[in-house]
Amino acid sequence: MKVNKILIPVLAAAMVAASCDDEIMEWGTPEGHYAVSAEDIPLAVQEVLANYDDIKDYAETYVPQMVIGIGMGADLYVDNENGEQDLADANFSMFTCGNAMKHDAIVGNSGAMTFTTVDNVCAAISGKMSLYGHNFIWHTQQNQTYLKSLIAPTLVVETDGDVANVLSGDDSNFDGGTTGSWGSWGNSSSKSVAQEGSDGSYCMVLENPTDASSWSAQCAYTFDYYLDMETTYVLRFDCKASSSSCTLQNCYQNSSTYSSQGYSSTYSLTTDWQTFEWEFTPAYDDVDRILFNFGAVAGTYYIDNIEFGEKVEDPMDNVISGDSYDFEGGTAGNWSSWGSNKESGEVVEGAGYDGSYGMVLTNAGDGNSWEAQFAYTFDDYLEYEKSYIIQFYAKSSSAAGQLQFQYQNGSTYGSQGGYNTFSVGEDWILCEYQFTTAYDDVNRIIINFGAVGGTYYIDNIKFGLAKDQGSEAKATRSTRATTSYYVLKSADEKREALLTAMDTWISGMADHLAELGVTPYGYDVINEPITDGSNKVRGVDAGYFGGSWTNDDGDTEYDSAPVEDEETGLTLNWGSGHFYWGYYLSDYALQAFQKARAYLPASTKLFVNDYNLEYSPSKLAALIDFVNQIDSDNGSAIVDGIGTQMHISLSTSDDEDSNAESIAALKEQVDAMFVTMAATGKLVRVTELDVALGTSSPSSAQYEAQSDCYKMIMESYKENVPESQQSGITIWSLSDNENEHLYWLNGDVPNLFDSSYKRKWAYKGFCDGIAGEDLGLQYGGEDYKAYYENDNVSSTVSE
Repeated sequence: MKVNKILIPVLAAAMVAASCDDEIMEWGTPEGHYAVSAEDIPLAVQEVLANYDDIKDYAETYVPQMVIGIGMGADLYVDNENGEQDLADANFSMFTCGNAMKHDAIVGNSGAMTFTTVDNVCAAISGKMSLYGHNFIWHTQQNQTYLKSLIAPTLVVETDGDVANVLSGDDSNFDGGTTGSWGSWGNSSSKSVAQEGSDGSYCMVLENPTDASSWSAQCAYTFDYYLDMETTYVLRFDCKASSSSCTLQNCYQNSSTYSSQGYSSTYSLTTDWQTFEWEFTPAYDDVDRILFNFGAVAGTYYIDNIEFGEKVEDPMDNVISGDSYDFEGGTAGNWSSWGSNKESGEVVEGAGYDGSYGMVLTNAGDGNSWEAQFAYTFDDYLEYEKSYIIQFYAKSSSAAGQLQFQYQNGSTYGSQGGYNTFSVGEDWILCEYQFTTAYDDVNRIIINFGAVGGTYYIDNIKFGLAKDQGSEAKATRSTRATTSYYVLKSADEKREALLTAMDTWISGMADHLAELGVTPYGYDVINEPITDGSNKVRGVDAGYFGGSWTNDDGDTEYDSAPVEDEETGLTLNWGSGHFYWGYYLSDYALQAFQKARAYLPASTKLFVNDYNLEYSPSKLAALIDFVNQIDSDNGSAIVDGIGTQMHISLSTSDDEDSNAESIAALKEQVDAMFVTMAATGKLVRVTELDVALGTSSPSSAQYEAQSDCYKMIMESYKENVPESQQSGITIWSLSDNENEHLYWLNGDVPNLFDSSYKRKWAYKGFCDGIAGEDLGLQYGGEDYKAYYENDNVSSTVSE
């Protein structure tokens, strides 16, 4: 303003609602001074900021080569409860989901993918904004349960403790390459064949060329003694067939007279391995032979892991009987199922452990274990501080299946305890758990099946007081095996399994977006591959992971190398949700980029993304080496761009000079980072930008410094990155509202809009940075009305 022009208000009307013309101030010119126009009237920052256009309007005008985006929680955007969607649409041209597109948000424990939230986001941004994918491969927020199940060793149980097995060697597993003492006759042939067994080794293979009677093709084992008429015996074995129409039957007899016979039910076989069991007490005193009858249906029969012997007495006084035990009457007995995640629970013929009736429980997908429950309520309380045993057979439709046991009071739902998780795969397994009641009012036992999406099959449930009350309660699942061990997967097997999972994940997401008609602008293919400090590649460089978590005692634990052996199986030693693909796939980055390039549209830009690059030149150098290695291994450039997460922690005070010094020092680091990134020739993108002040109630000087910082970063980006490489900047989180900062910068005010979704001083700084000038200089005079009319400026903005 010219110093010799002074205006004095000669009539001051109320300014509460300045949208009415008759409430606008009238100005006069004092005697002896020059006349002045309304345009010469200076405006406060609040009044200036009210006149600013939306961010994307400035971007289209001044930096059309850039895409200015917003990253925020998908649910906040879709729900639009406080106008978050409207504000984001008005100001930004691209949307990045905070978490909704990450591995653990899409891929369930069973490997199934759920796209509900992504569908909602894509529908909401349609025609308004483009989509940026965040992300494919990271070291955290991965579904560890599913990925571990793919590489975990297989538990092999030679014999269960409830069978005093008398068979060994080739009589049991045929791994010596012979059929042992088993012999076949009739319309059949038998042999031991390598690589056909249930564990990939040997098994006995029986051929039946034509349909006939079941006994027209037989395979038998003859003992040199008679079985005891007062003893219960168990015959257990694994079996599959070349056709799902094949059937099998067991029987016993006298080997000389072919009489003194008894028969099992007929088993319906499938082309997958199943475990069958026949329990019998001989009705004759001259039985010395057990047989497989396989003559009814022509086909090839595979038999492995045969156990036969006396049934060992149950370790508990079983109180479960009838349909509550084996469901053979076609009902669930005293068992009931319920829960918000329960889809169905019914007794199904042919679904049982021995091919007869069994309980089939299906949940609606991954959830909390207790959201789908299968429970038995007793009339009386269990005995206080007594040891009980639960035992049942189970399998799942998912290799990553989980069941959990617990007890409680059936009326109050309190007095809970006895928790134990069973890993239940696609083959039948005997689950057993021993516990001691900690309350005197427990009358319900529960098998929870809500954790991992899928169908669960349960049969032959036993429960009761442990006969040996002196033994210590078992803390983990037991298969009561006389011999059990883990068969480790080879490095090649793990690699193949994870590559398949990676391919399914990336192609599944890409294909689903294509079905929605969505072409992502860009995608973070690899997120945060470099460790802080050491600047090594997470998981790939031996001993370097960089992840940590808090244990139950509140102590910090650090991810370390997995441990695996035949006795205990696989222990990842990684925090929940952590998974380092590079530990098992040294070329994981190349594989991920090749798959992303194969499945995503050609126009989608593929990025590597990391953080702290402005503060650590050595980490940036390591990231560039990582990118160059991907391109080199691919034989040509496949990485389109490098993303930098700029989560700035600005050191500020009420001293404006000190704040200016802090920003100047930061500018040197930011300039250097952008120059180095630009030198790669790749696209350069600020994938996440916010400026934290370290306080929830900054002073006016601190808010102004935050604005200057946003402006400085945009100006540095424009100055140091050539236009052809300027992908753009994404602001991380829309506002300072606490709903957006429950888990990120809680108690801080890092964004362009305040907690009421009004423009902060930072909004002005970011827009001025886009324009390369102080946009506020074009406003004056009656433009102050916008402050009242628009009501879009935060109260934190002040002189």
